[in-house]
Amino acid sequence: MVSIRGRPIPSEIGNTSNLHLLIVENDRLTGSIPSGISLMTSLDLLRLGEIAFTGSIPSGIGLMTSVTLLSLHSNYLTGSFPSEIGLMTSLASIELMNNASSGSISSEIGLLTSLMKLDIESNNLTGSIPSEIGLLTSLITLDLMHNNLTGSIPTEIRLLSNLSRLVLFGDGLTGLIPSKIGLLTLLV
Repeated sequence: MVSIRGRPIPSEIGNTSNLHLLIVENDRLTGSIPSGISLMTSLDLLRLGEIAFTGSIPSGIGLMTSVTLLSLHSNYLTGSFPSEIGLMTSLASIELMNNASSGSISSEIGLLTSLMKLDIESNNLTGSIPSEIGLLTSLITLDLMHNNLTGSIPTEIRLLSNLSRLVLFGDGLTGLIPSKIGLLTLLV
């Protein structure tokens, strides 16, 4: 485990091939997420939250296929979430809330069938919720609030039989709530 306080993350961090946990939180570092981080293919947990990172999420992040927790919350990240996140098939939790990311939710999200938590609230995401969200049958938490999402709630949401937390307010969603949402008996 590496914990860095008060210093920038060096680009050479990618050379640490045996590192399994990288946690950097509550610092006021500047700059962007080092692109070399994608070379850390043994990493199981990546938590870089409340740091003040700017720029976008490196597309090479898709190479980190053993990561189970991806938390980049509460930074100033912009740009689209890279579709390469769909290659991170070991992911159980994505926490990308409280950034300034834009673009749409990629249909590649449906490839993350082990995902139990998807929290991408409070960004600038646009477009509709992709129907591929229904492929995430392990999902327990889905939080998309406070974005600029439009369109209707996809009927495929009824397939999320393990879902207990669904948060969609503060968006521009229209239409009716799908009647089959009543099949989600674990919702609280």
